[in-house]
Amino acid sequence: MSYIGPVCWYVQFVAGWKEGQWVQHKTPSSHNALAPGRPRERGAMWQQLLQDGRLAFNEHWPRSVLVPVAVGLGGVMVGWMFCGRKPKTIEMGDGWWGSGQRPRLQTEDASVRPFTIEVSEEAVKDLHERLDRTRFCEPLENSQFDYGLNCAYLQRIVTYWRNDFGWSKLVEHLNRYLHYATTIEGLEVHIIHVKPPNLAPGQKALPLLMVHGWPECFYEFYHVIPLLTEPAKHGLNPDLVFEVICPSIPGYGFSEASHKKGFNAVAAARVFYKLMLRLGFKEFYLQGGDWGSLITTTISQMKPESVKGLHVNFIFMPLGGLGHFLTLALGRYLPWLVGMTNEDVKRLYPYLKKNLYAWIRDSGYLHLQATKPDSLGKRYLF
Repeated sequence: MSYIGPVCWYVQFVAGWKEGQWVQHKTPSSHNALAPGRPRERGAMWQQLLQDGRLAFNEHWPRSVLVPVAVGLGGVMVGWMFCGRKPKTIEMGDGWWGSGQRPRLQTEDASVRPFTIEVSEEAVKDLHERLDRTRFCEPLENSQFDYGLNCAYLQRIVTYWRNDFGWSKLVEHLNRYLHYATTIEGLEVHIIHVKPPNLAPGQKALPLLMVHGWPECFYEFYHVIPLLTEPAKHGLNPDLVFEVICPSIPGYGFSEASHKKGFNAVAAARVFYKLMLRLGFKEFYLQGGDWGSLITTTISQMKPESVKGLHVNFIFMPLGGLGHFLTLALGRYLPWLVGMTNEDVKRLYPYLKKNLYAWIRDSGYLHLQATKPDSLGKRYLF
C-alpha cells in the first residue's frame, strides 16, 4: 500500500491549480515518514493524506481525472507515431487458376510468346448489329447523373461507337508496342514489354512493372511509356531510363480470367512476381494505381528483397485499428499532432458526411461486383 501516499499527493497536486497558482500540500519528509518508533505519526500522516486526497478529488474531480487521462492518451499517441512497427510480410504460397485439375506430371509452359491484337470484321459486324438493337429509356427530368449513367448521354456514346469509332486505327495504335503472352498458374497472361531503343554504351535500364486498375487496362500507360524509355527525347534526365513491363490483370484485357473461385490481389501479386522472374528480373521497381496499387504493394510485402522501389497513385486505407481511430478523432482538432494539413482537414471533415455517406451513395457498383459479379456480367450477353 506504499503507493497510496504518492498517488493521493499527485491527485492533490493536479487538482490544486487555481487561478494560475499551485496550492501547495506539504507532506512530511521521507525521513520522518519512515522513521522507526513513530507509528502514530505515520498513521496520522496516511489518514490525513487520504482525507485530503478525497476532498481534493470531490472538489476538483473533472480536472484531476481528465488531465492524467489526457496526458496518458498523449503518451499513447506519441508512442504510436514515433515507435517503429515491424513491417508486415505476406506469404507467397502457390496456386492454380486454370481449367480443371492442375497437371501433376506435366510442367507448365514457361515460354514467352509473341502476341498480336486482332479484331476481325465478323466481330465488328456483330457489335454493330447489337448496338443497332439497343433500346434506350427516357431519363428522369433534371436527374443528370444522380442515379447513375444518364441514358441520353449513353445514347451519344453508342452513336459514336457505332458510326465514328475506327477499329482498324485503334488496333494499329495498340500494336505499336510489342505484346507477349505466357502461362502462369494455369492462366495465359498478356503483357507489353517495352525496352529502351537508345541506351548509351554501358548504360542499364531499370526494370519497372506497371499494373493498372479497374476499369482501366494496360493502355492507360501508353502515353507515359515514351517518357520512361526515352527520357532524353522528352527533355528528361537521360540517366534515368526504364524497361517497362505492363501486364493485364487476369480477367482484364487480353489476360485469361480465373476458372476458380478465390483469385485475389495476393494471387495476382504472386503471378506478376513469377512473371518478372520469367523475364529475367530478380530485382525491379513497381508502380500501380487502383487495384494495381494493392497488387504492387502486396508484391513489396511478399518479396521485399526483390523490390527496389514502389510508387502508387492510390492508397488503400485500413478500416480499423487504434491508430486509425485516433487519427480521425484528433485530426479535426489537432491536425498537426497526426500529420494532417489544413487542406486535409478541409477535405476530410465532417468525416461522416464527406466520407462514409458519400461512399455509401456512390459505391453500389462495388457491392454488386464484389458479391454477384456474374449477375452483372451476364447483362452484356444480350
